[in-house]
Amino acid sequence: MVFNKTPFAVIVCGAGHAGVEAALAAARMGAPTLLLTGNLDTIAQMSCNPAIGGQAKGQIVREIDALGGEMAINTDVTGIQFRLLNESKGPAVQSPRAQCDKKAYQLRMKHTLELQPNLQLFQATVTGLIFEHGKVVGCRSNLDLEFMGQTVVVTTGTFLRGLMHIGKNKNEGGRLGDFSAKDLSASFLEAGIELRRLKTGTPPRLLGRSIDFGRMEEQKGDASPTLFAFHDTRDPMELFHVEQTKERRLGWAPGSNQVSCWMTYSTADTAQIVRDNLHKSAMYSGEIAGVGPRYCPSFEDKIVRFSDKPRHLLFLEPEGLSTDEYYVNGLSTSLPFDVQVDLVRSIPGLERAILQRPAYAVEYDFAPPTQLFPSLESKKVENLFFAGQINGTSGYEEAACQGLIAGTNAVCKVRGTAPLVLGRQDGYTGVLIDDLVTKGTNEPYRMFTSRAEYRLLFNHASAELRLIAHARQHGLLSCSRVGRIEDKARRVADWVKRLESEREPTQGILWGDWVRRVAAKQGLQDQGEGRGWAALPTPDELARESREVREEVLYRVSYAGYLEREKRQIEKLSELERIRIPADLDFKAIRGLRLESAQKLASVKPYTLGQASRISGVNPSDISVLMIHLHARATST
Repeated sequence: MVFNKTPFAVIVCGAGHAGVEAALAAARMGAPTLLLTGNLDTIAQMSCNPAIGGQAKGQIVREIDALGGEMAINTDVTGIQFRLLNESKGPAVQSPRAQCDKKAYQLRMKHTLELQPNLQLFQATVTGLIFEHGKVVGCRSNLDLEFMGQTVVVTTGTFLRGLMHIGKNKNEGGRLGDFSAKDLSASFLEAGIELRRLKTGTPPRLLGRSIDFGRMEEQKGDASPTLFAFHDTRDPMELFHVEQTKERRLGWAPGSNQVSCWMTYSTADTAQIVRDNLHKSAMYSGEIAGVGPRYCPSFEDKIVRFSDKPRHLLFLEPEGLSTDEYYVNGLSTSLPFDVQVDLVRSIPGLERAILQRPAYAVEYDFAPPTQLFPSLESKKVENLFFAGQINGTSGYEEAACQGLIAGTNAVCKVRGTAPLVLGRQDGYTGVLIDDLVTKGTNEPYRMFTSRAEYRLLFNHASAELRLIAHARQHGLLSCSRVGRIEDKARRVADWVKRLESEREPTQGILWGDWVRRVAAKQGLQDQGEGRGWAALPTPDELARESREVREEVLYRVSYAGYLEREKRQIEKLSELERIRIPADLDFKAIRGLRLESAQKLASVKPYTLGQASRISGVNPSDISVLMIHLHARATST
């Protein structure tokens, strides 16, 4: 039975962090959108730690907000602890992080989706895709219903043939207590899409009243929270109310309900328990075939790889304001449950801990992302888009930014307009997607500031100024917000120009030089962040500007030389990015191109010459040959 006679413009399969952003982006662009999920009660579920942000991830969340996404504002109004990471380092690598109320985050996001015009939610498990003439035209479900759509965005997370491991115990599912999407993988294989296996894991959850916090070190949130959303440019009604319905969404004033986290350490006994039971771990017994995350290893992996470390830092983090459940950050494991109990109780403060949920590992199918265009559309099947962990990434933030891009580009595909493609010079989202579609990944991909060549330009506070052109072009923000951002950008630019052209009256030198001199003397360029900007000399009129404008101006002036150097590097490499490679180009027919390079280029099918230059195994001489060929082809037509 067909659910809808008129096809939806966009169908999103999966309502995790990628799926909700994809659905909202498409619907907010005015496209009729359907969001399918196997369980409406687990929309935007935080399957692992209920935290948003962190190194580079915090910058991604601000980029999501700059492009009209929901993750930032949802975090701000359900956050229960806010901290700015790397506060002692430069502003370019400082990252906001927030612990959220797990259920409040989830329920508010569900309510937001329900209130969104042009968006319909429906509970059904997608079991297969429907293809016609090499294009996807819809999907099938476990309810014997077929859903027809002009485009389909797949955001299945860890659910594709998900298999959970606790020692030798195995249960099908994408997370504990949920189902496994066992049939959908067959559709991808039928379409010629390659699938591989990855693995991730999660720690045990403990009952708070069984924890002795007196033996731990308290970690409070920041007194002046660094938020994720750009509150200075958004419409006031976006926080809690929806004008059309007057319905109130769940949430509270950002920073008003902060609670503490707690730090403790593993012991020599903890390490010995792992060594004695390593053969029972699903990871080390051969039970798991998928590759695990390098940068978020299981606890047994830490003991094996870092055997010289006498102890490992652990964080006890609350799951919410309305529960006494705690997450043990740093204790991910797939050891049997009885071993987990001994493991937990060997840790100071947890001697009498009660485990409410066991730790486990989950392995699942993913589709190597080199099979995608930079728009996140499949190269194998037209109108099919992928976002999130199915592309080999880890983390809510990495998933959400992909979902936003995929949802936007699904609408662009329907309308026949140019896709939203962010470059490596635009932000961390652009770096992430370029890495995925150009280099692929053999392990769960996690974003770090070190992956970005131009990270000085990517300070988290500048995200909406960097991305406003893209947001405006694709209609991702309200006209009123676009106007506020453009006004803010003008004020920042005008003040930078003034400080670099007007002299400080008492010193007789340019304001910009005086700012840099004081910053260097006081070490503010090393300490960074807005907390240090107040000590810098500025004209009285600048002090009357908003904090957001003032701090962005002082950041640009203080780091002017470094920022200009990165801009010159971008300009130097932009020529390669402007040279497009035709989709039908036969690389193997190009004379002088090495066979290995031709094969890799044919596999990735790079979008531009710049992307081709970043493919592993393609060297500068190959790029020169390719450039000459493209020039000759262009002049002969």
